[in-house]
Amino acid sequence: MGNLWIGPPGSMTEIDQAAKSFDRTADLGVSEFKSLGGRVTVTRNLAPVRRIKLAWDLLPPAQARALDRIARRVEGSGPVFVVDPAAGNVLSPGQAAGLGVAGATGITGLTQWFKTSTGAVAENAAAPGTFLFTAADTTSTVAWRCVGTGGNFPVSPGLQVSFRAPAAIAALGTAGVGIDFKKSDGSYISSLVATGALVSGTAPATAAYATPTAKPGAAGSYSLADACFTYGGTATSGVPGDGLPPMSVTGYSDSPGRPLPYRSIGLDLVEVSGAAG
Repeated sequence: MGNLWIGPPGSMTEIDQAAKSFDRTADLGVSEFKSLGGRVTVTRNLAPVRRIKLAWDLLPPAQARALDRIARRVEGSGPVFVVDPAAGNVLSPGQAAGLGVAGATGITGLTQWFKTSTGAVAENAAAPGTFLFTAADTTSTVAWRCVGTGGNFPVSPGLQVSFRAPAAIAALGTAGVGIDFKKSDGSYISSLVATGALVSGTAPATAAYATPTAKPGAAGSYSLADACFTYGGTATSGVPGDGLPPMSVTGYSDSPGRPLPYRSIGLDLVEVSGAAG
């Protein structure tokens, strides 16, 4: 398990000191209505909202200043990302399980996966809601999108990343995997590549985004279930997706410590669809 990283893509700060408190409970948005007869009706949000509360005692000056700048949005008004050391798989829950909206054609699948060369991503007609990658030849490659951004997964230079292919592809002796790194403008930098099911490495200088890829190496249709993309550790099979949503700071505390210049910092964050303004 790695350290916590926080900030915008390409400029995330590593916090190597353990937080004194760390609450990552999702807001389920559940409401109860009790009728006069005593029966209870429950309503809830379709998608629970992630909330994170963090607090540190006596942070070193450099890390405290970085968190202060993030909280006061000195670097810009956009959302930030929190690389949670408790999350073993930053793919979304459905994405990690190879699932999408049933009957929504290929558009739904393409918001989570896309082909990079030949082949196609499509819903499995025999099992609605599950998605397959059909490789047309040995070069066909499928890639994963960050569901929270609709694009690439945010990284920063020095961040360790690891990707394991879906179980159906990992079982092939011809399989290969990779992680493509890109700058903040989306331009390509370099790739980590490996033969087999697993690839791991470190984001290079100027990297702001990453895209995991898998190549079956043989024509056929393959389930996209049981893929894993993780930060700060080694990707393993069977880890449920935790997601990597964009977040915004909603609460901030900053107390000078003893001795100075150490500071005690607290942050409250919430999952957002946008953070402008």
